[in-house]
Amino acid sequence: MEIQVLDDPKEVQAETQAVALRAEVDALEVIDQASYDLANVYNKQAYEKKADFHKWDDPVHAPIVEAWQKSCARRKVIDNACDYVIKITAKATGEYIAAQKAKALEEQRKAEEIARKAAEDAALATAQALQDEGLEAQAEAILEAPVVVPRVEVAAPAMDSGTSLRTYYSAEVKDLLALVKSVAEGKTPLFYLMADQSKLDGWARLSKGSEAIPGVEVKVEHKQSRTL
Repeated sequence: MEIQVLDDPKEVQAETQAVALRAEVDALEVIDQASYDLANVYNKQAYEKKADFHKWDDPVHAPIVEAWQKSCARRKVIDNACDYVIKITAKATGEYIAAQKAKALEEQRKAEEIARKAAEDAALATAQALQDEGLEAQAEAILEAPVVVPRVEVAAPAMDSGTSLRTYYSAEVKDLLALVKSVAEGKTPLFYLMADQSKLDGWARLSKGSEAIPGVEVKVEHKQSRTL
């Protein structure tokens, strides 16, 4: 479905008037009865302009919103199902490949250790043979020379075409009190703690400033409402 947005004269007029009214308000400071009355004029105009615009625009806007919501709902079902499969299989295959790579590295370490031991034993045997023949200098040179260890190759786990292994790190708070104490003692930076703004706002609404929390200030803002 192709959606066309036309520059209707009424739409253009409504936008122009709304922007102009906003500019007027930006220059307004309510300091006396006259400016208070003017602010009320602007306030009422804004309510009325918004209501008038929606009466005209809602019949055009509603079908677009409905189509958008249906599209979003459809996309959500498909995307969520596919994302779930991707998440589960990515974790399962990632853990498997990581374990196989760790296993291969351990096998390589053991094989290199065996190869190093064999090379050292061979060098000692050669030096001993030279010493037995009275070739002290040659034996000493063998013992002082670095041991040459043959490179050991261990096959890496086979991964599916087009895939790669990525490692992600995340943190989980297991003991919040311990973290808070660590911050309070200066051992951990403060930015690792975050205030719960929604809960603090709820506390402020309930207490209305009659209670106090260290480090928190209750903000009071007054707004005038209007009913057309």
